[in-house]
Amino acid sequence: MTLTLALDTSTSMTAVALGEIRDEGASLIAETNLEAPRAALTHLVPSIMRLLESSGHVIADVGAVVVGRGPGSFTGVRIGVATAKGIAQGLGVPLLGVGTLDAVAERFALSETLLGVLGDAMRGEVYPAAFDISGGRVDRTGPDEVSSPERIAERWSALDRPLLLAGGGLRKYRSVFEDALGGRAQVAPESMWAPTGESLLLAAWRGRAAGTLGDGDPGTLLPVYTRLSDAEETERSRSGRSDSVSDNGVAGPDPVPR
Repeated sequence: MTLTLALDTSTSMTAVALGEIRDEGASLIAETNLEAPRAALTHLVPSIMRLLESSGHVIADVGAVVVGRGPGSFTGVRIGVATAKGIAQGLGVPLLGVGTLDAVAERFALSETLLGVLGDAMRGEVYPAAFDISGGRVDRTGPDEVSSPERIAERWSALDRPLLLAGGGLRKYRSVFEDALGGRAQVAPESMWAPTGESLLLAAWRGRAAGTLGDGDPGTLLPVYTRLSDAEETERSRSGRSDSVSDNGVAGPDPVPR
């Protein structure tokens, strides 16, 4: 058995799991999911150590690490990815990256629905991703991006299909989507809006089958930010630079026009 550690701190949830990823699926050994807004740095490593201890394992037993790459809170994404890189590099084991929004979608894998996941991108924007879920398949319909909620609501309303909505962006913009979609909008329970340790393992299993997990090298895995942080944009403005790609590892497309 290859013991796999999975973690994500891109949202207000600090999600950690131990499990195994096989060809036929992902099996969960134990998980802890702690709602801890702006406190991932305090809780992540202790949560990992407690989970290992309660499961009868030590860190040296871990044979692979899975991390949620974002998008999400810039600080949260960096904490999770940096911690995962350190663990994987220190143990000499593969590091595999999954999308945080994809891990949310895995929580609905037994549904038959069109799912829209909305992360809160701050600055009046959202990180949107739509998934066509049917027959146990979770098919993403587009790349990661950042945009205004109004623009995404208009795009999704044009699909002319019922849409199940989830994600932390709904705390601010639920009414925007309900107004645009009318009776075709259904909002999932708030308890389903963030990834869990188990859903990270499931996303990794699906990603492995699709060949989207990367080469396992901790040094080459990049977080998904989709745009620059406030500090980076301020520095570029000060220096007169106009490019939108960060110097410290932004993966994903440039921001879409607003």
